[in-house]
Amino acid sequence: MATLKKITLLCALFLGLTLFLNVILPISGLQVVSQSISSAGTINYPSVGISWLHTSGIYIYNDDGRKVNLYCINFHYGGGQGLTLSDIQLTKALGFNAFRLHVYWGLIQPFNETSQGIDLTYFTTGKAPLNRGLDEVVNWAVQENMFFIINLAWTQTWGPPSWAFSGISDDGQRCEVLISNAASKERTGIINTWKFIAERYKNVPNVLFEFLNEPYVSDVSLAGNAYKSFNEQIISAIESVETQSHLKIIELLVSSPTYEEVIDTAVDVNKANVLWATHRYNPMTDWDPNGSYYHGSFTWHGQYFSAGWGNGTTYVAWRIIRCAEKIHSWNKPWINTEFGKVITQTNWQVWFDVVLRTKAEYNVTGWALWCYCHDPNAEAGWNINDQPTRQQIMSQISPYMV
Repeated sequence: MATLKKITLLCALFLGLTLFLNVILPISGLQVVSQSISSAGTINYPSVGISWLHTSGIYIYNDDGRKVNLYCINFHYGGGQGLTLSDIQLTKALGFNAFRLHVYWGLIQPFNETSQGIDLTYFTTGKAPLNRGLDEVVNWAVQENMFFIINLAWTQTWGPPSWAFSGISDDGQRCEVLISNAASKERTGIINTWKFIAERYKNVPNVLFEFLNEPYVSDVSLAGNAYKSFNEQIISAIESVETQSHLKIIELLVSSPTYEEVIDTAVDVNKANVLWATHRYNPMTDWDPNGSYYHGSFTWHGQYFSAGWGNGTTYVAWRIIRCAEKIHSWNKPWINTEFGKVITQTNWQVWFDVVLRTKAEYNVTGWALWCYCHDPNAEAGWNINDQPTRQQIMSQISPYMV
């Protein structure tokens, strides 16, 4: 009888241990993850209404095989204006189907270059200047069925992590050592940051990943295999955790922070679901559509323009055309993730017309207007949350949002 009790007790202990290892422990693990996300609102993944996107040739398609263009707004919150669900809802009502947001590397990974160096509060409860968790913003994008471009950035105000780029304050030099892999610790950090972001949102179909905001170098040779290797390492890290492929956006490397131009030595990456991006602001001020500007030769509206000839209108068009032709030669889609013109500038309407018309003619797959600020008094002349500015700018861009 005692032996039978011992056997029964041992069986009960074995069953209890099995239950703990196979049921309770996994549930507890899930609860920890769920709690870290639910502190900013659980991210839901609806089975209808949101499509995964993929590229084929120079276009973007959804799950149904329909061509998709991304009409995007840049939310600017760097001055502490914040961001709310109503901001997203307003821009959606204006016809935008996507939004883009800078996420600051120095705030995400402040401790070190490893995955343990990431601060979870950036995703859960939030840090200034966004002042809310990135999880919540993703949740809003899902709720409103809008695509969300997550763009990794640093600025003079919100710089890179304190452990990064020791003794280097010039952004061009920072980009050079990052892309050349002379700054291997910093490169590892950015790769780990993107792997973390991709794993956190791997089941969210409407997030897009844009690796680095406005990278520029003086050594144009880096636009070749060095930049290719840098981006392919990031993509490989993302692919290692993805359940389904997200769109990845790479900005063309440029030779100056103010000179938005193609570097001839640039090469493509050997990865799928990649879009190449450009920005378009220039000429920033004192633009005369009839003024003379230097440019190389090109054909526009069926007319050939030789090198060194033309006016401001053809100059702006030429620079856009060069970007489109370079990217399309790789059989990749082209997206313009920032563009805009302050409406206090003379001839701003002509500039918008030239830029939007040329992009449409050269099959841009998306563009992102700069900008919308929660505070209507911020970014005067750019901010479409200011009613008069909104009316004027939307009258220029709405015909192209089809």
